[in-house]
Amino acid sequence: MKSVAPVPPAIEDEDDAPEHGSPSTEPVSSVITDSQPHSYASVNLFLLLLATLALAWIGQAFLTGTPPNLLAGGALLTLAGVAFVALSAWIPKHTMADDPRAAPSIVALLDRLPAYYLLFAMALISSGIAFWCAATPALRPVPALIAWLASMSFFLAGARLLDRRRERCAEETPWDRREVLAVAALTLLALALRMTLIDTLPQNFGGDEGEMGMEARGVLEGRISNPFVTGWLSHPTLWFFLQALSLSVFGNNVFGLRALSALIGTATIPLLYLFARPLFGRGVAFGAATLLAVFHFHIHFSRLGVNNIVDPLLALSAFIAFFTGVRRLSSLALGWTGVICGVAQHFYMGSRLTPVVIAVLVLHLSIVDWQRFRWLAPRLPLMIGGFLLGFGPLIAHFINNPSAFTARLAMVGVVQSGWLEQKLAEGVPLAQIIIDQMRQSFGAYTFVPDRSAWYDPKIALLDSVSAILLVLSVALALVNWRRSEWFLLIAWLTGAAVLGGVLLVNTPESPRYVTTAPALCLLVMLALQRIITLAGATFQLTGQRRALVIIATVALLAGWNLNFYFRDYIPRRAYGWTNTEIVTKLSHYVNAQEAPVYVYMFTPPRIFFGNGTIRFVASGIEGMDVRDPVTDPAQIMPPPDGKRPLFIFLPEREAELAVVQQRFPGGTVERFQGEWEPVVLFIAYTPP
Repeated sequence: MKSVAPVPPAIEDEDDAPEHGSPSTEPVSSVITDSQPHSYASVNLFLLLLATLALAWIGQAFLTGTPPNLLAGGALLTLAGVAFVALSAWIPKHTMADDPRAAPSIVALLDRLPAYYLLFAMALISSGIAFWCAATPALRPVPALIAWLASMSFFLAGARLLDRRRERCAEETPWDRREVLAVAALTLLALALRMTLIDTLPQNFGGDEGEMGMEARGVLEGRISNPFVTGWLSHPTLWFFLQALSLSVFGNNVFGLRALSALIGTATIPLLYLFARPLFGRGVAFGAATLLAVFHFHIHFSRLGVNNIVDPLLALSAFIAFFTGVRRLSSLALGWTGVICGVAQHFYMGSRLTPVVIAVLVLHLSIVDWQRFRWLAPRLPLMIGGFLLGFGPLIAHFINNPSAFTARLAMVGVVQSGWLEQKLAEGVPLAQIIIDQMRQSFGAYTFVPDRSAWYDPKIALLDSVSAILLVLSVALALVNWRRSEWFLLIAWLTGAAVLGGVLLVNTPESPRYVTTAPALCLLVMLALQRIITLAGATFQLTGQRRALVIIATVALLAGWNLNFYFRDYIPRRAYGWTNTEIVTKLSHYVNAQEAPVYVYMFTPPRIFFGNGTIRFVASGIEGMDVRDPVTDPAQIMPPPDGKRPLFIFLPEREAELAVVQQRFPGGTVERFQGEWEPVVLFIAYTPP
């Protein structure tokens, strides 16, 4: 069933409008086939040679491992040698075209066998090797990672060969130089907004950032060698390997840790343009990308050393691949869709929404465009296979440790954590609980402030003007629900609000909504474009004047976002709340000490010396937690030889300072005030 063609953007010429925005608006094309038979012998022989060399390389890795595995290494090298001799013997002296009878039977078989069969087989073999390497300490991380990447590469190469039969599809509006330069300039602006002074803005350095940073240092120090398991707080360890690379390139400090997030956040901006351009036109795409580049919410999480910012990048990548596959009837694009969804499982838990949305899109397509779904249905195994390969050996870890997959849900799920049962026991009706959860979760976009220490901007995710535009755009999307690109935006926001809000406690928390940032900006821009279109028709505005109005409105929204984040939010030091401000200042203060110190922390039960911020920023400092109140100077243990004592007190334990002064008299007392609120954060006592 065909849907209504999309309305051309107001700021574009008619030739630039996306005539084929929705998959449902394009007819399934006739297939152009090559009447000449294909010979696959050369390609297949080359692939077998690659497989042979891979066996030899893995065998050598077993022999040189610590400890060496002589049995496995010798067996693989022997197998590789036999295979190499066999391949050498099978190479024909004459080609099949010269004399088919001159070729050995194995070459004749390879000549008829399409190469993608071998590529898919090699993908499975490489994936099996990746599982093997991940389970063998001597073969990780490098061999395991190479085998995993090879499995996806072989799979995508095979999917590419499935596209040998070219499909007729409408050509998109070609790119011109000005368009490329404009997107490049916007990307550089986004990079500047995310990378500049990233080590000091936000001023506070979160404990979770520090914990992930310590995991990354564990990779650099060799303590963490498996990229296909879970680590701190059940986060998959692949993210820590990427952070370790960032620390190696940009410096083993706060800047190096946060730089990776800034680069990932920046890369999301051109991806949004690539996603929206063929579906909604160049004007809407550029406007949405601009809004995302300056979106205070997206900027904030691009400047933190945590993995939430990966969610929108991979979600956009998967949606680009899916829509490309359906619009162009491309098996390669569908393979990419599955692979990206699988790789996404290695990052923040919010990325699990992406394959769910893809599945909903497939179901939607079966309802609104049966003809195109009939083409897609036989290729669904391609997406599933790509998903499993992208998931990789991490699957085995979750199968062996199912609690690791559901660990966060057990902590914050309304049912799993016992929160719902407690509310019902308090006499709150179930209907009221559901209504409250939905109001909080869906209201996060427009009127309910963030409740977490991760951001706490004191407002909803969108400003008032953008919130109004979002509501209008959602109404448009509901009317156009039969169009896949509109339906995606509704499913995206709804999925995040339900899976990341309604079903979890303490909703809304901003980290769970990071994945929706591109969808929010795109919906805001679509409503703005439609309003200007209607106004232009009413007041007979020319296309140029419409464009100027849109540019001015986007500029105003951009100015508000940048002013809010850098001039209103940042000075408040709200990120992480007071405890994070304390440990950040404390860490820098301890690092600034000239002589080696031993820190006595009179801060439990609120703050402990093992806090992630302290461990990362002041990694070379030794110390201890003084958990019980001190009433006698004799209770204070002397510091290790060569260390000068340094005592840190929270205001609620300041009374114990007098006891310490009896044990170490004549020292200096320093009080550290909050920068936004005039309260004492902590007291430091330095003996002479």
